[in-house]
Amino acid sequence: MLSKIIQHIQPRHIGLLALCGLAFLYMAMFRYDAYGIEEGAARALLINWSIIDQIANATPLFGMPDLRAIMFIFLDIHWAGSLSAAKIFTLFMLLSTALMLYRWGENNDSSETSTIATALLLISPITIMQVDSISPGVFLLFCFICAFWLENMYQRGERTLTGSLFMLSVMSAFAVSLHPMGLALPIALFLLWIPKKSDQIEGIKKRRNLMVGIGISTILLLIMRWGWSGLENQGDHLASLGAILTGSPILQATPPTGYGLIVASLLGFTIAVYIYRRYFELFSLTLVIACLIGLLNPDTSWALIALSCILFLGLPMLTALHRRTGIQSLMGQRGLILVLIVVCTSVFTSADKHYRTISQLKLKTDTDYLLASAASIASNHNKEFLMASQWPARTMLTTKRDVLPLPPQRILEDGNSFREKTIGITHFMFDPNAPGNEALTRISASLGRQMKTIELLPSGVIIQVNRE
Repeated sequence: MLSKIIQHIQPRHIGLLALCGLAFLYMAMFRYDAYGIEEGAARALLINWSIIDQIANATPLFGMPDLRAIMFIFLDIHWAGSLSAAKIFTLFMLLSTALMLYRWGENNDSSETSTIATALLLISPITIMQVDSISPGVFLLFCFICAFWLENMYQRGERTLTGSLFMLSVMSAFAVSLHPMGLALPIALFLLWIPKKSDQIEGIKKRRNLMVGIGISTILLLIMRWGWSGLENQGDHLASLGAILTGSPILQATPPTGYGLIVASLLGFTIAVYIYRRYFELFSLTLVIACLIGLLNPDTSWALIALSCILFLGLPMLTALHRRTGIQSLMGQRGLILVLIVVCTSVFTSADKHYRTISQLKLKTDTDYLLASAASIASNHNKEFLMASQWPARTMLTTKRDVLPLPPQRILEDGNSFREKTIGITHFMFDPNAPGNEALTRISASLGRQMKTIELLPSGVIIQVNRE
């Protein structure tokens, strides 16, 4: 009986079982309060919750959310208002992405390197951070790998207008709405399809339809979003890359620039060898272009894409380097890979354990401590409270009160106009060191007693308005 059952067990069944176990470990490391959520994800969640609960609030004033708002609609049927459900949904997106990444690596090189790359990606601390904060990096990877399979389906299909073309346009629009790195997908598609020449009418129509579909979807999303508001503040390049190895910066006294230099070297070498080999296909080219675009906004999402590029493009290069040595021993054929596995797993699991400590102790970033102060002020429901915040969606999640975005620059030129346009606002919360808040900092200082600073933290200030 047992032998018959074992005969039907295949390696993929063991892999799926391992993913289920990994999912439970992920959920044990999540934090389930209202802190640590990325601003764009908070906007997408809040606008869905306000619609499903038929609550009129200021959410539409925060700006157009990205297309994660459409993905989160599935959660509103039974789990509206649940951050835990949103995180688990993001975890499902990661695991499905991992399966598709494994299949891509298996087809592109070998199952060996694909298994190692997928496993290291799943246990890395930067991946856990991205899922826990519902950041766009996981969804970007999902769009990139889905686009690869959809492009293959469209290329092999006989018809020129198919569902795969429509879904490819949707994935391109989804990626562009999330992050500037999402532009890598339409750029890669154009670079691969523009040089294609075909004497057949179907091939010409396929090329034309793809160019038109991707171009229209990209332009429409760029116009609708009009920039990418709600992203993380631009950080240091080396510090963001160092977080791949060290994990959350909360427990670190100084930025991990040394580790970041190591990762940056590996990333630069991988991209240089990839360009030199000139073996371009959609997913790998998209990863490389996304890493280059991410230099303009080096956040943790860029770090996740950089890690994916190193693992899925760099490991096959390392395997090829072993083959060229001609040494037939185990260390000669897989020595560097074994060292890489031992070092990375040790560093990753240590950082994951620290992340678990952060969740248990409910430690916060500097911005989250400022949001916690706002939540403490808003807890007194006997006092009037209406805050204008630099992080309106995250503030609304933590305070559970009405929150407005900061006033536009045009009303910050004159004190009288500022007071008239902001009647009803009781508090302002912003970072006075941010370049876009210089006018608000200046006018709040000029109003003297009418604007009283009640909270001053490294990440910003909370100012109380005295209307009397």
